[in-house]
Amino acid sequence: MSPARSAFTLIELTMAMVIGVVVLLAAMGMFQTIERADAIADVRAAEMHQLQRTQAVVSRAMGSLLVMSRQEQQTADAARRASDQAQEAVAAGSDLGAKQEGGTQDTLDAAAALAASFRPRVKLEDDPALQGIRMTRQVRIGDTALGPPEDTIPQRLELALSAPCVIPSYADIERRYLIAELGLVPVEVGSSVDEEGAVRGAFVFRDERRVNNLGQRIFSFWWLPVSGDEDDALAIEAERIDPAMIDGAVQLMDEVVWGRWRFFKKGEWRNTFEVLGELDLAAYGELELTTAQNHTVAWLFELAWTIGIDPDAPAEGEEETETDEGGTTDLGGGPAGQGTAN
Repeated sequence: MSPARSAFTLIELTMAMVIGVVVLLAAMGMFQTIERADAIADVRAAEMHQLQRTQAVVSRAMGSLLVMSRQEQQTADAARRASDQAQEAVAAGSDLGAKQEGGTQDTLDAAAALAASFRPRVKLEDDPALQGIRMTRQVRIGDTALGPPEDTIPQRLELALSAPCVIPSYADIERRYLIAELGLVPVEVGSSVDEEGAVRGAFVFRDERRVNNLGQRIFSFWWLPVSGDEDDALAIEAERIDPAMIDGAVQLMDEVVWGRWRFFKKGEWRNTFEVLGELDLAAYGELELTTAQNHTVAWLFELAWTIGIDPDAPAEGEEETETDEGGTTDLGGGPAGQGTAN
């Protein structure tokens, strides 16, 4: 008969429980670390996809600008000079401004209307819908340090293009369904692709009314259709309609903290810019963005253009779209700069 085997002591049981708890906690910590890493990787992957799409869209836009011919631009410049001179005469109290009869005021109004009818084909300006709002970033230096805060004013870049530069994504279609389910009606701005394929639109930032973990205000980045009628376009802008509610709007980036457009002309970078015809065009355009994850890209684009009529212009008196020397004048038409992670 074999001797009875003694049971585990209390100390052995306690040690086994402690070891088991330690192993369990270590495994849970490892799983949480993996989950966080996966979440960060997903955010990074989505961000990189959005950046690649944005770069492609802006590249197509900069490579399909639709501008006036030299002759039409000279006519537009002459009309603007005449309107400015008439307004200066009125301000100076000359006979032109003193006469209220005899058609002088009608002539003045006609000059102003003629000048206004020549709408800029490229217009970069501080966004009037985001007045008083600043975009702020701190560029990463090394692995841990951050540079001093840098801020800028949100901008709006309106373009006339010879062809659409973007198509809606699945997220844009989902947003439209959500708007319909809420019983809301998207705002029609009156812009459409004309028979020649030309379209007018704008790149804008939207204030998301929230901040990231560094306290920086979050913006999204959009391409919006713009009304072909300038008076209608100004009226729509004055209403400050939410970009997400505009029919045909396409969201390119969902989390941006800093963005800046610039054009290089005559040896200097310009943060405001306007183009009527090919005589006004710059050599390069640049878009710089910093995402909420502190990833900064700076893309440099060479411009390519076609000469043609303004999108959604009145049908009467239209002519066939003509191109420079029988085709598109292309100085490169693609991104010359690469994004850099700071």
